[in-house]
Amino acid sequence: MSFSNIVWNKEIYNKIINMPFNQELMNGTLNKEKFLYYIEQDSLYLKYYSKALSTIATKLDNSEYAIFFLKSSINAYIVEKEVVHKYFKDTFKAKNTNKITTANIAYTSYLISTANIEAVEVATSSILPCFWIYNELGKYFRENANIIDNPYKKWIETYSDEEFSKSTEYLIKIVDSLYKNTTKEIKEKMIESFNKAFIFEYRFWNDSYNLESFDNI
Repeated sequence: MSFSNIVWNKEIYNKIINMPFNQELMNGTLNKEKFLYYIEQDSLYLKYYSKALSTIATKLDNSEYAIFFLKSSINAYIVEKEVVHKYFKDTFKAKNTNKITTANIAYTSYLISTANIEAVEVATSSILPCFWIYNELGKYFRENANIIDNPYKKWIETYSDEEFSKSTEYLIKIVDSLYKNTTKEIKEKMIESFNKAFIFEYRFWNDSYNLESFDNI
């Protein structure tokens, strides 16, 4: 079986769909303070996600794959952070809290350490859940949300558009190929890495919804 056929976790994905943050975002009822806190957290996250992508690019032997990771690194920082995030910050007159969630610290630390320390196959598998889950959510929202009157319309359109879907499909193809051509030991590590990142995605939204921060004990 291909890597992508093995690892997709329907149970956790359904929990992600049905968690209050995403249901309320889809319905346009999500509290703006919670959404802006999420945007602030995501801006912090993308800084390190982008670094992980560029690090992986330097470790890939396949030049086509490396170029994809470099372009994705740029897109993560410029397209998402500087376009999507700036739009919402300007629209909602946001002010940063200068806080960071526990999930954000744990997730970004995991991605950076995996990109630098682990085999490149393992690193690519840790990157995949972010692409894949966001794209699936974007498409789900597009089909089920009231887009016209939704204040989060731009967010939904960003992650459901055709170009993002193509990028996600290509990344899945890359990881499937790397999985097919590696050792049994690394295959096991790839699955473990993907599973951890998948769970981090859930915790990231949950912490943002609850306005949790690392120093809030």
